[in-house]
Amino acid sequence: MDFYHTFLKKLAHFQVQHPYVTLLLLIALTLAIFGGVSQVKTVASLEQMMPADVEEIKAFNVLRDNYLGQDMLAIILEVDSESSDLTGVMDIRDKRVLDYLKYLRLQLLVEPDVLQVYDYSTLFPDQQTADEYSAQLKDPSITSMLQNYVNDEASVTMLILTTDVSADDTRMNYLAEKIQSKVSSIGHPPGVKLSFTGTPIIQQKLGELITADRTNTQWISTLFVFIITMIIFGTFTSALVPIIVVTVSVNWLYGTMGYTGLPISTLAGGVAAMVVGIGIDFAIHIMNKFKLERKKGLSIPQSIELAVVEVGTALTATSLTTIGAFLAFLIGRMPEMGRFGILMAIGITFSLIFSIFGLPALLIIEEKVIALIKPKMHFGVEGEFQMAEEKELCHEPTKRKKK
Repeated sequence: MDFYHTFLKKLAHFQVQHPYVTLLLLIALTLAIFGGVSQVKTVASLEQMMPADVEEIKAFNVLRDNYLGQDMLAIILEVDSESSDLTGVMDIRDKRVLDYLKYLRLQLLVEPDVLQVYDYSTLFPDQQTADEYSAQLKDPSITSMLQNYVNDEASVTMLILTTDVSADDTRMNYLAEKIQSKVSSIGHPPGVKLSFTGTPIIQQKLGELITADRTNTQWISTLFVFIITMIIFGTFTSALVPIIVVTVSVNWLYGTMGYTGLPISTLAGGVAAMVVGIGIDFAIHIMNKFKLERKKGLSIPQSIELAVVEVGTALTATSLTTIGAFLAFLIGRMPEMGRFGILMAIGITFSLIFSIFGLPALLIIEEKVIALIKPKMHFGVEGEFQMAEEKELCHEPTKRKKK
């Protein structure tokens, strides 16, 4: 423990003597790791959230490897009851819909990840006149088979694709985007509206929601924390300084995830907000101790040293116990829980590091900035020198009288 106290003292002294060097060092390292933020992957497939050694999952993977277990992607075609086009499709069995399905089928089958395509166009020959098609629709056998593809009101049908990419998020997202883009570029008959569903589409949407929630929760939690901190401490800078620390911590977490390949998923989507909530506690404890000692009349070096050594020691012990608790998630069999534990442990570690190395330098710079803005105030580093000069001036007449 004595060794750690000595280390914290040296850390505090370095930041007192070189606050701008400390800040530039953190900025340089943050810019270096920021490149990993854009590389963070999103996991939406259920297979990657569950343990692969469970017998039921292993059996399903065997089926998939042998093309017996496949995922479905469906394109739903529906008569648009709100369409104002008088020439639009009124019956989903319209010849225009049949021709559209035949063409769309051929376009989709060229995709390497599309295994099969099912729709009612396969029930009819490729070259067929409108009269021949109308006659076939009256065939009882055709009518019976159409019931597998068309609803009783003849207003909805579907085109089903089978694939096996849902275990691979990258391929899944690519296929979903490719199918939607291709269908949009082809267009569709008038009076018909399209919608997409199926495992790849749902998982793609889930990935988008995870990404959106990750961003929203991070910024909303940061805003709330900033407002509350500003109300408590009463100044804009007192709220801004700790927010900078927690924001850097979160960016370092995401950068680490991007460079190491740690993905984010449904459970881990709220990690940023939790790191902000825990990290702001660390920053507030150190900042509060520093400001308290300054109000008592201690110098900046003394206040920084007390804040870093005393509070930093307690925060380190607290962080280690919390990190240990989150790392216990690795013992469980669910990969998703293990990832969540690792990410929280990394986030808390970064919050601690930047609270004891970085925050003190920012507190010193904050005082310098305020002293420059309000030079007449007895506040900040310049304020200390000003107070010292005024004390000397006050003592000069006394010294002269004694002479």
